[in-house]
Amino acid sequence: MLQGCENYRQCDRRDFLRVGGAGLFGLTFADFFRAQAAGPAPRARSMILIWLAGGPPHQDMFDMKPDTPPPFGSELRPTRTNVPGIDFCDLMPRLAQMADKFSILRSVGIGNERWEHSGGLYWLSGNPRNRTTVQYPMIGSVLAKERPARPGIPSFVGFGHYYDSGDSAGDLRNNYLGPAYDPMIFQPGNPRDEVGAMLAPPAHLDLSGMQRREGLLQSLDTQIRGLDAQEHLISGMDRFQQSAFDMLRSPRLRQAADPRQFPARLLDRYGRNTQGTSALAACRLVEAGVPFVFVPWPGWDYHGSVTNACKNSLPVLDAMVSSLVQDLHDRGLLETTIVTVLGEMGRNRIYQDSAYSGPPGRDHWGTTQFVLVAGGGFRQGMVLGATDRTSLHVVDKYYSPISYGRTLYHLLGVDPDKELYTTNGRPVRISEDAPLIREIMA
Repeated sequence: MLQGCENYRQCDRRDFLRVGGAGLFGLTFADFFRAQAAGPAPRARSMILIWLAGGPPHQDMFDMKPDTPPPFGSELRPTRTNVPGIDFCDLMPRLAQMADKFSILRSVGIGNERWEHSGGLYWLSGNPRNRTTVQYPMIGSVLAKERPARPGIPSFVGFGHYYDSGDSAGDLRNNYLGPAYDPMIFQPGNPRDEVGAMLAPPAHLDLSGMQRREGLLQSLDTQIRGLDAQEHLISGMDRFQQSAFDMLRSPRLRQAADPRQFPARLLDRYGRNTQGTSALAACRLVEAGVPFVFVPWPGWDYHGSVTNACKNSLPVLDAMVSSLVQDLHDRGLLETTIVTVLGEMGRNRIYQDSAYSGPPGRDHWGTTQFVLVAGGGFRQGMVLGATDRTSLHVVDKYYSPISYGRTLYHLLGVDPDKELYTTNGRPVRISEDAPLIREIMA
């Protein structure tokens, strides 16, 4: 067997002829195999994904149609941004004044409404996925395998719920890589509480002794003392479990996830709420060396009272995302950190759902939605694509979640065409075929 190349089965005769000839000019087989294993040169070293679970209404946020009245148009008002010709909802004034630091994809979608209930799986894995398809892992899990963090640092951190539990869509915790590349799950503390941030270990990491003695509602420092007392248990644990304990022992990582360590001015700027605290912690974790941080925000399924819901949620989103992008920029991290904000789907026209009392809302719409991208090799200050006057159909530059996923992998230095092996030894390509979104890449 040829050594040094995970993809040696894919090296055809022409590859060997080329490398054989190149050997005359100093390229050895070892060089060739290393180049194949390396993948594309990374533009980004890390990524923060803010997941608006449900379907954020694109026509009330980043794809407003001021000349289209409700029910297709919005009941909210647009405002100009600092980029001529681009308007956002006026409930997001801070993002509007820094629109030159990120870009919006307006012409993305699943392409077929029948995928709407598995939209989360589709976007988070970058591949079509439901109970009948290949059980593709989340992008963060692939990055944890292909571009892991240095020892003692988790490669994938999630703040709470990281999987889609749709009624027929399956579960991202069940994927072909198995649990070794699952995220470490943080439950961020409320900055108003004395307890501060907590870490809830994965289900297969057994800390029952510590739980009985101290409980997971104690401070992280108390957890560390409990772990130190059980040193003999650590030595027999596998790589994933060992990394969990290494992480708990790292003062830098504990501080990065503890709201008690955050300056008051930053808490005020990001927002003194779970969303703001999680975004601030995500920035600090990336600075500490974590490659992938997932920040979920559930509850964007606005079947009823869509306008009132936007009035409550959009100012919170405005504060957390604008602060995160500015903070990464100020710390010199934005060029090497991808920030992306999206949800499972877009929304349809305003209508009165019989299941909801009060003002009308918007139903699911899988065909069209928005994605915000910043940093890490993405262009700034632009809008890509367009929808029609109803905001429901793409009329220019359509791209699918597969293109989104492949573009992320490309910028992160992972070859989307590489084959990984399932837990039972079956080779599976990281991504299905689709074009990169080159127009949005710097």
